Amino acid sequence: METVYLYCAAIGGGLLALLIVMMLVGGADADFDGDVAPDMDVADGMDASSVLFQLSLKTVIAFITFFGLAGMACVEAAFTETTTLLIAVAAGAGAFFMVGYLMSVMMSLQSKGNLDLNRAVGSSAKVYLRIPGKNSGFGKVTVAVGGRLVTKKAVTKGDGIPTGAEVIINGMMSPDTFDVSSPQ
Repeated sequence: METVYLYCAAIGGGLLALLIVMMLVGGADADFDGDVAPDMDVADGMDASSVLFQLSLKTVIAFITFFGLAGMACVEAAFTETTTLLIAVAAGAGAFFMVGYLMSVMMSLQSKGNLDLNRAVGSSAKVYLRIPGKNSGFGKVTVAVGGRLVTKKAVTKGDGIPTGAEVIINGMMSPDTFDVSSPQ
């Protein structure tokens, strides 16, 4: 059993070191991991993904590494074989769940950064830079979209609109330009 612990520690530690180097260099992004988070409910309403957090390469490597390290430490401390095995499995399981939990926390911090500017259509905005009239040039408006305050280019078909005026967003002229008008 001593050899199993040694191989687990060596292989797991080597893979862990390789994974860390790849993450530092930029070769291991979110697509590198084969994460599995099934959407099935257990009878008592608990989501299965909340139990396993994320079954991934990182969590399996953590289990193997700490299983081997704890097993080797227990063998050196002259524990019985059963005690050694129980401690090694507990250490591996602890590492598995801790890494899974940390990964799920880090994933919850991730932001897609997608902002749908079409959601601003119909809302009011404030002119940041004067908007020339008759679509003769661009100005800028500031508007709240999705809880964020954004400043984008704006044009108007009517008369020019001065800085500080309130406007209504009528639509999108291009992906980054609003069509605005003065409120009636």
